[in-house]
Amino acid sequence: MFCCTDPTQGEEEDILKYVNTYGLNVTDTLGLKIEFAGVGNPDRPVETSVVEITYIGKYLDNTIFDKSPADQTAKLKVSSLIPGLQAGIRLFGKGGTGTIIVPSASGYGGNPPFGVRKNAVLVYEFTLIDF
Repeated sequence: MFCCTDPTQGEEEDILKYVNTYGLNVTDTLGLKIEFAGVGNPDRPVETSVVEITYIGKYLDNTIFDKSPADQTAKLKVSSLIPGLQAGIRLFGKGGTGTIIVPSASGYGGNPPFGVRKNAVLVYEFTLIDF
């Protein structure tokens, strides 16, 4: 008999360990853990918005897998982002800054692009400049 293990088993514990280690004050929203360092102005981007952001994407072990170019912003269409970022980024306004911790099911899951770990929890630290 073959036994399959759930690749996401233990994710919640790993996320909570990360949150506690770094002293993050997170809110559990839409299945994401979000630290609202600043929510920005009251207007929020929508699915069709193009957001201008600076960001660092990393794993729970702090290995960086993606980031905006040094001293530059990135312009990204909200609808082209992974589901966790689509939901999380829409909770911030212009000038908002925070951290979004995305479970693997709301990230790339088992089918990530080249260079991204399979079934990884992703941590995005960002500032929303404009949209």
